[in-house]
Amino acid sequence: MLVRLSGACVMCKLASMTLEGIQSRMVEELGEFVRLVPVMGGVPA
Repeated sequence: MLVRLSGACVMCKLASMTLEGIQSRMVEELGEFVRLVPVMGGVPA
């Protein structure tokens, strides 16, 4: 699953920790492995 980082998350050193937390929560909820892949940049206009 691709996750687009935007705003303050783009340069944040803790973004990887945030993604790990989200990934863990998704695995718990879905009951299967999910891998989040960060994609830098905002949403295209």
